[in-house]
Amino acid sequence: MVILWDLLSPFERPYAQGPVSVVFGFRVFGIWAQLMHILQLIVAMALAYGLWTMRYWGWQLVQFVVGYMVVSNMVWISVYQEYHRILFALFYLVIVNLLLILTYPHRERFV
Repeated sequence: MVILWDLLSPFERPYAQGPVSVVFGFRVFGIWAQLMHILQLIVAMALAYGLWTMRYWGWQLVQFVVGYMVVSNMVWISVYQEYHRILFALFYLVIVNLLLILTYPHRERFV
């Protein structure tokens, strides 16, 4: 929902507040941020569909997304050194691990 709202109203905020996205831990601004939001929305919808229908590519996409999230968090923390946001990064990694914990035991069912 947040991504959808950000796509519909990207330029209502001052330039310093958006549009901004993060790609592999690096900040991206302007039109590139909007394109990344669209790509992230497509990946999120594909992930939901792939998991719901238990497709094999859904399991592969889970593995890719988890790897992407871990790398992105490590790069973000090391490049920008925003240690006050480390709790957010840890929360993000907890969500990633929950995704793996919930899908890993059922990996053989993905066709």
